[in-house]
Amino acid sequence: MLEAIKSVKFKYRCNPDIGGLFNDFREMIMLCIDRALELNITSYARLRKAIYDEWKRMWYPKYHTHYCHSACRIATVILKNFRKRKRKGLVKKEKPEVRKDFLKLEEMLFKFERDKIRIVTSPRRYIVLELVVGDYQKEFIDAWREGKLDIGEIIIKRDYVIVPFKRKIKPKDIDTIMTIDINEKNVTYSIFDLSGNVLKTVRLDIYKAKRIHDNYSKKREKIQKKLAKKPLKMRKILQKYSGREKRRIEDYLHKVSAIVVSQAKKYNSKIVMENLKNIRESINKKNKKIRRRLNRWNFRKLQFFIEYKAIWSGLAVEYVNPRRTSSLCPICGHKLKKSPNGQRLLKCKKCGLEFDRDVIATYNLYKKSQNVGSIRSPRTLPDEVLLIREDGTGEPLHPLLKTHKKS
Repeated sequence: MLEAIKSVKFKYRCNPDIGGLFNDFREMIMLCIDRALELNITSYARLRKAIYDEWKRMWYPKYHTHYCHSACRIATVILKNFRKRKRKGLVKKEKPEVRKDFLKLEEMLFKFERDKIRIVTSPRRYIVLELVVGDYQKEFIDAWREGKLDIGEIIIKRDYVIVPFKRKIKPKDIDTIMTIDINEKNVTYSIFDLSGNVLKTVRLDIYKAKRIHDNYSKKREKIQKKLAKKPLKMRKILQKYSGREKRRIEDYLHKVSAIVVSQAKKYNSKIVMENLKNIRESINKKNKKIRRRLNRWNFRKLQFFIEYKAIWSGLAVEYVNPRRTSSLCPICGHKLKKSPNGQRLLKCKKCGLEFDRDVIATYNLYKKSQNVGSIRSPRTLPDEVLLIREDGTGEPLHPLLKTHKKS
């Protein structure tokens, strides 16, 4: 059985009591971080044991002791990431800081009641947040009331609550394999039957994502030049534009992932993607211009959107090593050379075939996933190229070779 999780965002009406809880919870986390560094503690269990009595003297009975457990768990995760970055020389500070206001509450510390959440502060005392429920949120609430969904640990921020709805899903028996190659300006996927025949190869043009990043980058440069002598005002405006950029990108990537997963559902496919876990390290070794451009590439966010949508639909997801997937011939395994006929085309000198570089990657991902020697009669170009519309549907692009002008 797979456990599928979908996090749903709820806005809530202002409650002045929540402000004090935010401040105290941040202090709890910082206390846990300080003691973990002093005692050189790395595990959650040891930290909770070491800090429990001190925490209780400071905050009990004002707060339930489960707040100590939550603060220790968060502090452990923060320190793990901090120590990892410090070993790589990416941070110069002696300890991490918690600047943002948030709460992460386990099931013992809240009660979900459809249109409101009761947050337990201490025995028989609580704070009530009234939720704003729209049609999208109502679907999940109704399923939860019918017993189809469970609720995990919630995250509360200044403006909204994130409620994770969970359910157990039995994986479907697959009929096909979908392999996905995610690039800076396009997403290319191929669908194979279980015998290894290529059923369909499609490219989604996602150049708009790069254009959004480029436009906001230019806006930031103008703001920084104009307000160089007014740092507080500059920071406030930059935060506003950063939030807009993030929301536009996420909205666009949700539409892209929805198209990919809808095709996977139609063909009842297992999804195979590249494991790009350490790609940032190689990106940061490049020159400044390329480094800035590629660090804005949202490959992992798109993979995450595809993964959770697929698992929610009962489809399996697999990650494979991407090494040399774009440089070897999927027929004979010979190294490919750049073709003189096109920027995006690669040619195999042994087979004599010319392949689109992204199509090659999808075929080699299939070979790695299924551990097979070659692909049967593959297409050398995508069957169709789609542009993502505002309504989240795909619009065919013509002519096909137009996409070869973009990398």
